[in-house]
Amino acid sequence: METPEKTRVAVVFGGGSTEHAVSSVGAADLLDALDTDEFEIVPIGVTREGRWVLSEAARSGGPSTELVPAGAAVTVVDAREGVARLRGIDVVFPVLQGAFGDEGTIQGLLEMADLPYVGSGVLAASVAVDHDFSRKLAVAAGLPVAPYVVLRGSAEVTAADRERLGLPVVVRPARGAGGVTGVTDWAALPAAVDLARTVDAKVVVTAAPAGRRITVGVLDTGASDGPESSVPGEVDGDVVTAPADLDRAVERRVRDLAVEAFVTLDCAGLAMVECTVTPAGDILFDRIDTMPGFDPGAAFPVVWQAGGVSYRTLISRLVKAAVRRGTGLH
Repeated sequence: METPEKTRVAVVFGGGSTEHAVSSVGAADLLDALDTDEFEIVPIGVTREGRWVLSEAARSGGPSTELVPAGAAVTVVDAREGVARLRGIDVVFPVLQGAFGDEGTIQGLLEMADLPYVGSGVLAASVAVDHDFSRKLAVAAGLPVAPYVVLRGSAEVTAADRERLGLPVVVRPARGAGGVTGVTDWAALPAAVDLARTVDAKVVVTAAPAGRRITVGVLDTGASDGPESSVPGEVDGDVVTAPADLDRAVERRVRDLAVEAFVTLDCAGLAMVECTVTPAGDILFDRIDTMPGFDPGAAFPVVWQAGGVSYRTLISRLVKAAVRRGTGLH
């Protein structure tokens, strides 16, 4: 009896953003979780300079479960040549975070190479990382969003903006990690804006009403009637507790909002949606992440495990869904 051929999965990690280390840690856990009875694993590291580090496995088809296989011959090439050398790969799992990674760039590269990949396509990935445009689409779809203002160039928050926003506010670069500051006194605003501009010339200043930070995972494997929402988790700093202790009606509304945000941005595969639940019971959309972290303690695995979906099962479902979906328009 013939042994079924394994699906070849290239896990791409690292990258040139400030979240290089986060991506690499998540990749290590993901590689451990991929079932070697089902999948043949090809790890591909991307340096901070954007060069692709290909092991012999990536070029010849030999399996590997190490980030940098011990003693393996490696080749360092640019991204275009790196993709061209991925002969025989069935699907790519890009766990890149931040700039030149989860914001549409690698998705576009893989689309051009006709390589299926886990997660959202170019449009959803690029819009999700932009706190300006993701909010614009949310508002257009009728999702509740806290008041905000976008600063371009040397623009400043006007007196009318301050009246509309109130305090406290959160100042963040529209795109990219870092440079986020909570402001409780308008006197501190200029310094917060300057810090955000070290990351991105476009800055978003958002009202920060009191409330609980809630996050929900959304999964779309194409095997059901539509995207599924996880149990909600509550965010406290870097810790996510799931399930969050919410009234049943509020939980339902939070989960519905997460799915609606996923559909609004035309996401695929997976996403994490964050919102604020105010003391009055209002639910405000905050952000969506189309490629969340994948270490076992990260929000996406935690909320799904709280609902009974194991880490390994989650990864397997995502990879299989990406193979079925393929590339191009669907």
